[in-house]
Amino acid sequence: MTLAQQHAPMIASCSRMLGALFRGWLGPAALACALVPGCTEDPFDYGGPRSCEVPDRNAWVYALMGDAYLWAAQMPEVDPSSYDSPAAMVADLRVDPDRWSRVGDKARTNALFEEGKIIGLGFRTRRDRQNRVVVSWVTPGSNAEAAGMQRGDVMHQIDGFTISQIDAEDRWDEVYGDDVPGVKVPVQFERPGEALRSATLVKDWLEIETVPVADVLELEGRPVGYLLFATFVDTADARLDETFAAFRDAGVRDVIVDLRYNGGGRIAVARHLIDLLVGDVADGQVSYGVDYGPGLSDQDTRRRISRRDGSVRDLGQIVFITTGSTLSASELVINAVRPWADIRLVGGTTGGKPVGSHQWEFCDEILQPITFKLSNAEGYGEYFDGLTADCAASDELDRDIGDPQENSLATALHVLATGACPPGPPVRDPSDAADGEHAELPPRGGLEELRGFF
Repeated sequence: MTLAQQHAPMIASCSRMLGALFRGWLGPAALACALVPGCTEDPFDYGGPRSCEVPDRNAWVYALMGDAYLWAAQMPEVDPSSYDSPAAMVADLRVDPDRWSRVGDKARTNALFEEGKIIGLGFRTRRDRQNRVVVSWVTPGSNAEAAGMQRGDVMHQIDGFTISQIDAEDRWDEVYGDDVPGVKVPVQFERPGEALRSATLVKDWLEIETVPVADVLELEGRPVGYLLFATFVDTADARLDETFAAFRDAGVRDVIVDLRYNGGGRIAVARHLIDLLVGDVADGQVSYGVDYGPGLSDQDTRRRISRRDGSVRDLGQIVFITTGSTLSASELVINAVRPWADIRLVGGTTGGKPVGSHQWEFCDEILQPITFKLSNAEGYGEYFDGLTADCAASDELDRDIGDPQENSLATALHVLATGACPPGPPVRDPSDAADGEHAELPPRGGLEELRGFF
């Protein structure tokens, strides 16, 4: 066995690790790496912990955060040995406005982003304006669909607790049980005007349909492309290409991109969607900028737009449907195309995440600290308060997504037809930041893994 093989778990970029060592952030593991011949030149290679014991994992994560974290200069000093897990430590290291840096399970995270699979029950919920918990989406092929659950159903009980009990006792983080296959969750729900239904749902692996709804709608004699885009995972590129090829064949110039539940995902997939939307009109122009913190600032870059086979030809207008659940990669797409297209936002204010994460695998976990901020070709990227909708609209839960009469889609179509918001008082979405008492519930069935992550 060579010396490099003996020290393989600790090999990292010499310059990166030595710099961190001299600043006092890295311990003996980094020193050993720095002394090993053959350290790589990968600027993102920080090696790995000395072992997979908790103290060594904590020490390595703390050292890496001290160099790579976007807000490393403001990061609090802590004793890594005082934490029982890297995840608990990272939660304490986050600096406002960071709500996203985390440590996740490697197998689940890779299954989600690489294979588009999650563990879950197959439904998600929202609050309506009466503060009821209402089913907003049911995953095809899931336990929830088999139990007859539909969009618009009102939840009465989950795991034996009424909704009022869950609220009063703050049980939302525990009431759905652990996210592992086989977990059983009894529920009671009601379809308005029908009898109460009961079912026991069982968690299982589910495949995410990244574009679950797509259509070419007719508006005043011209075709309009509509797609509900669920999440930015690796499997999405092929579905996006299929969808935009159909738009191209139909002569679509105007597009409605429904991001109402899209909490983020891969930045590479966001770039792909940007190219499909504005590649024909902005080929070669700046798509977005990536600016790292001081420890990785030499990796700052500007990405450019590329024309693709499916890029919308002779682009007209783009309307994005948004809510408070529209985050991260979704907001990147909106912000990046704004300088190059006539766009409007319909629905509610987005969640506000103009930053992203690099990720590092170690042992059986993945570290995802915020490492860079994002901006568009005009340099704008400070939207921590979200991107404001031009026309307020509700997520009309008693109509199917994709129904032209559903309030958000109907408002988008009206904007395309007239250039203005519908007349009369705006119908606000309960998740809009201006109406915080109706905040959305966390999505269920594993999709919380995607809330605001790249």
